[in-house]
Amino acid sequence: MMNRFKPGLAAFILMALAGAAAAAETPSIRPWDKNPWYWEYGGEPLVLIGGSDQDNLFQWTGEQLTDHLDLLTSVGGNYVRNTMSDRDEGNVYAFRETEAGVYDLSEWNEEYWDRLEFFLRETRERGAIVQLTLWDTFDIASGPWSAHPWNPDNNVNYGPGVIGSREDFYDTVETGNNEGLHHQANYIDKLLSVTFAYGHVLYNINNESSEGAVWENHWAEYIRDAAAAQDREVYVTSMQFDPSDSVRHAMTFRDIYGFVEISQNNQDSRGGTKQGHWENILTWRQRIASHSAGPMPMNNEKVYGALDGRNYSAGTETEAVNRFWRNIFAGCASSRFHRPAEPRAWGAGLNERVQTNLQAMRMLLDEFDIFAAAPRNDLLSRHVAAPASMEAYASANIGAQYAIYFPPGRFVADLDPWVYMDELVVRWLDIDQLTWSEPETVAVRWEGDRDNWGDRGAVTLKTPSNRPYVALLEAPERPGDCPGPGRAGPSRGARSKWPTTK
Repeated sequence: MMNRFKPGLAAFILMALAGAAAAAETPSIRPWDKNPWYWEYGGEPLVLIGGSDQDNLFQWTGEQLTDHLDLLTSVGGNYVRNTMSDRDEGNVYAFRETEAGVYDLSEWNEEYWDRLEFFLRETRERGAIVQLTLWDTFDIASGPWSAHPWNPDNNVNYGPGVIGSREDFYDTVETGNNEGLHHQANYIDKLLSVTFAYGHVLYNINNESSEGAVWENHWAEYIRDAAAAQDREVYVTSMQFDPSDSVRHAMTFRDIYGFVEISQNNQDSRGGTKQGHWENILTWRQRIASHSAGPMPMNNEKVYGALDGRNYSAGTETEAVNRFWRNIFAGCASSRFHRPAEPRAWGAGLNERVQTNLQAMRMLLDEFDIFAAAPRNDLLSRHVAAPASMEAYASANIGAQYAIYFPPGRFVADLDPWVYMDELVVRWLDIDQLTWSEPETVAVRWEGDRDNWGDRGAVTLKTPSNRPYVALLEAPERPGDCPGPGRAGPSRGARSKWPTTK
């Protein structure tokens, strides 16, 4: 394969000078060393949750952007997606317009870069992590391509023999098109000279890519080389059309990619629904965990689904909400509601229902130590009186805390705490009402006989109404208990008559 086109020394020097001072004072997002399924920022582990009404938020200006970010953070959100996209009404291009509809790819439109700087400053100020996509496939699709500066009809830099079509644009690496690569790299150099001054940015190469490993890997390595030249570390992923391909690609090239992006699992046409959606995540989690390099974060920057259900590919808004919760309970590092793009509704954005669920998730995470837990549906069983369609999804730190998400509907499930204890304290989070119930101590039933305990425990959980709930169960504190990790340590819940061993 050809040698990779690398940015010039002068470009690296300029980037380093631009970013060094800010980088010295800015924390950087990275996988948490204590549990690399999750991110940490500023020394603290994070669960990234969000929703927004636009994907290329950097194109918004003034209060349109700041009001939206304020709304997001006010309801507990800390995560946004930003595609470097320019196909929507009111967007601007990165390049200077020399005459109407004609651009110079070697000169910049400062408004574009000012918008990006403003967006990055405002998100950093609010502690909102940005997942930034370099290229958006749909920007140079058949419609937008006709007006785009990359089209040779619309720039003064090259003719059709260099980049004459969308296919040529994505073939520059594989065909060794150094003239085309020069202009693409010039744009990426400028982009990184801005983003490297900020530590709250994660990178994705291409939106819903079908361009193959050569294109994806080239730009992933390009970003990492540029970061290494500044003695910094950044984290890059590759989003494929098929979520399984995204996982396989990131696992195959672990030296390049630092996290997995599985957003396409969050839509009806390419991913899963209900139990299938959950099982997909657990399958990929198991495979990632078995890799010699160990775990890495699994992100979901897009959760598809819209209220009126007119988009068969995306799915319904109710399923979007359920996917949002399942992602987090399955151990994913992030979950964000997709934008409600027209004319086909792809997502719920940051509507009132999303706001409520973000608040509810934050209420749960304030009480439940997700970083000490893991997905544990093996602890659940269908109660004898439960319907066959019962859904419930569990995350647990066995012996300390158990959280079970119940979608809308009347559901009954049995939880086996696995370790011997005679009671648990349960509270119900009413997601729609944003309220916690009063704590209630419930008995653990033991079946069989093992030193008067049993070989399977059961706490029956029945949702209080048809609304969605989370049941949070904790080992009760006893006088003299020593707190362990999280709100309830492993030593809590010890009873006076533990089974003895001889």
